[in-house]
Amino acid sequence: MICIIPARGGSTRIPRKNIKDFHGKPIIAYSIEAAQKSGLFDENIYVSSDDMSILRTVTRFGARPWLRSDELGQNEVGTQEVARDLLVKHTPRHEYACVIYATSPLLKVEDLIHGYETLKASPSLNYVYSVDQYGVDAGCFYWGKTRAFIDEEPLTERSVKISLDYACDINVMDDWNRAHTMFLRRNDGHKATMAG
Repeated sequence: MICIIPARGGSTRIPRKNIKDFHGKPIIAYSIEAAQKSGLFDENIYVSSDDMSILRTVTRFGARPWLRSDELGQNEVGTQEVARDLLVKHTPRHEYACVIYATSPLLKVEDLIHGYETLKASPSLNYVYSVDQYGVDAGCFYWGKTRAFIDEEPLTERSVKISLDYACDINVMDDWNRAHTMFLRRNDGHKATMAG
């Protein structure tokens, strides 16, 4: 299996969003660490970017850099197209691919694994993606069959629900601030559980 973390350099609403500091490290580091902790990808965790400073940053956290073309760094280019670019060119070919968003500091490893298991157990599905408990895109991750990415199949398949406490799609500063609050609340709760 292979993990692809799209991280273009030209974020406009939150400048340098993908490597902006979030509680002591670049926010993209949390996505890399979740992929690593899942044990699903071995060394196959790639960050696809058009920005060399992002690629240099992610190597410090154990991700493999993938330099994409400037054309694929445009705002209107979707993550499926970015993933497809890597999957078409990458060897060896993997049966399953996971796209994790670069700004997913609340991502639970268990949800990532559950998404993979859901797709693997359903031969008729091409994709599964994360949503919150109201069915809204959680902005965390999605899994797909490599063939579906390459054949440009649309992302209209089964959803995997995750807790509202872990769902925060970060697009504007209000989202960033909400993720900050949720992160503190989650970590304080975790510390209280460990102490009790």
